[in-house]
Formats: sequence, structure tokens, C-alpha cells
Amino acid sequence: MTDNLDELKKQWQELSQRTKNLEEANRRLSERMARSKVCSTQERLADTIWRWSLTGFVLPVLAPLLHEAADLPWWYCGLYALFGVIFAAIWWNFANYIRAKRLTDMPVAAAIERALIIKLRQQKIRTVAWICGFIIIGIGGFLIPVEDRMPALIGGAIGLIVGLAISLPRIIANERMARSMVDDLMN
Repeated sequence: MTDNLDELKKQWQELSQRTKNLEEANRRLSERMARSKVCSTQERLADTIWRWSLTGFVLPVLAPLLHEAADLPWWYCGLYALFGVIFAAIWWNFANYIRAKRLTDMPVAAAIERALIIKLRQQKIRTVAWICGFIIIGIGGFLIPVEDRMPALIGGAIGLIVGLAISLPRIIANERMARSMVDDLMN
């Protein structure tokens, strides 16, 4: 009887140890999955913003066309091209900032702080880009000769609608990625 009791006690301890080992393995796996999710979100956000930065280089290509097609002055076309190059550089720099430090390699508090900075900086850059873009487009609208204004305004409105239809889903997705990074780090 004592042997059976000792055997049963031994089996119970082994089972308890296995349970502890499984719980620890499960905890490590959960942490690794969370880190992987944060890393992939951080990389996806940086890649998306880097690709966005490349679209800024389209404006210098379009600038001479504005002069030829819409008879806009060269100084305006240069300003238009400069806007594209400057914001391409700003977005490219921001993508590099996102990639500079892996959030999962940082202490939790520092990672959360950096993720919040990324989210806020993204919003600020986008807001400044939109304001500057609308100012430049508005100036261009006033510079178009009077006889060409209506076709230009119609074309501009169509371009604005198409541009918003393309960019708004991407903007919303980028906001979600930035928010997801913060939320995943906080949990």
C-alpha cells in the first residue's frame, strides 16, 4: 500500500511539473507571437510609408507638363516639383525612423513611447502635407488663365476625387497599423 501511495505521489509531482513546463512554454510562445506581430506591423508600416515617399517623385515629372498643358509659370511648376521632393524626403526619412529601432528589442515602456511617437509623427506629417498640398493646388487654380479655368477645375475636381479614393483607404490602413503597434505593446 505504501509503495502504491509513493508511486501515486511521484506521478502527481511529475504531472505537476509537466503542467508548469507547459504553462511556461505557452507563455513564451505567446510572447514570441506578440513580438512577431509587433515586428511585422512595424515593418509593414515602414514599407508602406517608404513606397509612399516614392510617389513624391512623380510631381517633378509632372511639373513641366503643368507648364505646357496649363500654361502655368515656371516658378509655380518649380514649387510644385519642390513640394513633391521635400515630402518624398520627409516620408522616406520617417520610414527610416520607424525601422531604426525594433520595438521588440526595447523595454516595454520605451517601446510604447516610441510607438506613440511614430503614430503622432505620422499624423503631423500627413496634416502638414495636406495643408501644403491644398495651398499649392489653390495657388495653381488662380494662376490658370481665365479661359482655361473651367476645364482645369473640372479636371482638378476629378483628380481630387480619384486621389482621395485611392489614398483614403491607405491612410486609414496606416492609422490602423500605427494604432495596432501601440495596442499590441500595451497588452
